[in-house]
Amino acid sequence: MEDYTKAIALNPNLVQAYLNRAYTYKNLTDDNLAAIEDYNHVLSLEPNCLSAYISRGNIYLLSGELEKSLFDLEKALSLDADCAEAYCGRGTARFRLGDLEGAKKDLFKAFDLYETQGNMIYCTFTRSLIMELFRDHEVYKDLFGVESGIVKSKK
Repeated sequence: MEDYTKAIALNPNLVQAYLNRAYTYKNLTDDNLAAIEDYNHVLSLEPNCLSAYISRGNIYLLSGELEKSLFDLEKALSLDADCAEAYCGRGTARFRLGDLEGAKKDLFKAFDLYETQGNMIYCTFTRSLIMELFRDHEVYKDLFGVESGIVKSKK
């Protein structure tokens, strides 16, 4: 943390130092407010920084600020329409806001993107999230129909 702060003091426009410090605030110190401040600063320097929108959106999601989360994750998707992480976060926010169809659509899109990218860890995570949120036979059927395609394609 100290090194990032020193780097910022030497060069206040060093976006990567702010991103790294924000990540450290969020993940090592649980100081979400400080992380958001750094992400805000990143976005003032680099208004189309995908990772800042995703990370700030996820902080807002975890803190229950769902409308702010949706805004950031939708901005991330406007920058990269194939960003699985943004679909996953937006799907979770939509679920918590009661938009079940939108949530299902986003989470399945995230699942498909992770599978296409070969990211089986996040594919499995997203599948588990879908199963946890939607305890519904039809959703399971849709999910395992998708999954059976993955299993067949790997043989």
